[in-house]
Amino acid sequence: MAKSQITIIGLGLAGASLGLALRQGGSDFEIVGHDKSPEIAGGAKRLGAVDRTEWNLHRACTGAGLVIIDGPLTELKEVLGHIAEDLSSGAVVVALSDVMQPALGIGAAALKENAFVAAHPILNRVGGELEARANLFAQSQFCIGAGVETPPEALELVNNLALRADATPFYIDPTEHDGIISLLEQTPRLLAAALMQAGSNSSGWRDGQKLAGRAFANATESVDDPSALAGALFANRESLLRSLEQMEETLGEWRALLKAEDDAALRAALAEMNDRRLRWQRDVKLQTWDSADEPVKEEQPGLLRQMFFGDLFGGRRRKPDDEK
Repeated sequence: MAKSQITIIGLGLAGASLGLALRQGGSDFEIVGHDKSPEIAGGAKRLGAVDRTEWNLHRACTGAGLVIIDGPLTELKEVLGHIAEDLSSGAVVVALSDVMQPALGIGAAALKENAFVAAHPILNRVGGELEARANLFAQSQFCIGAGVETPPEALELVNNLALRADATPFYIDPTEHDGIISLLEQTPRLLAAALMQAGSNSSGWRDGQKLAGRAFANATESVDDPSALAGALFANRESLLRSLEQMEETLGEWRALLKAEDDAALRAALAEMNDRRLRWQRDVKLQTWDSADEPVKEEQPGLLRQMFFGDLFGGRRRKPDDEK
């Protein structure tokens, strides 16, 4: 009997880490990986994130019951257009994206016969090097967003994908998710670019670049793919513009503190924000979130395996009327 197949398109940090998480502890399924970079694909294979790699995208997706796409939003439409005809009946497609609503719109337009789910596993570790590993998303929030017509069995499959990565499934309205992310992930990226622009455009940059230290380096952290970032920012621009307005108001409050007669209010504000960040760091480390939102995890690996690789990989589940 042929093994069930999972295909991962894009073997970067998230894609390779999910592959490692799926393979740990043994499995009765095959993970096929595809990446447009032969070097990255080969690295994922050597790391053990996939059972085999397939250079041809069509062959990589043929026969897969679950397809995970880890790539820029700007390339999602093209990827789905290539694989739409290769997907098996009942196959579920999951796109990892930090903006959900645009991804869901692309998925709905490209896939008419298969379920499409947007997911955003949060990398909320404070500090440390980022490298592909099986526990990269352990104890992290695994955001799941979908359209109103998404079959419940598709959501169950993605839910169990999150559990397999030892993450916490977090169902969220896609519009709400994108609004939150615009402030907490995208605004920092824009501010980093703006600070780099202001610093490097200043008349004193010739000497200033020699004096720029850790604070400047941390605040202007670069991105691997500026084009992909631009696409995500533009796709979520309505939410991002509101977040920028909020930041402008907040900066105005800090400007007022600096114009005050003494530094008492400034000291108090800085102390309060420092305390808030320390509490956030503590909560991230200890995972002290609201326990009422935590899902019940499977105690028997066999049951999880059955849920994860059961009927969905054999085609669509039969409706009650089909048994008559």
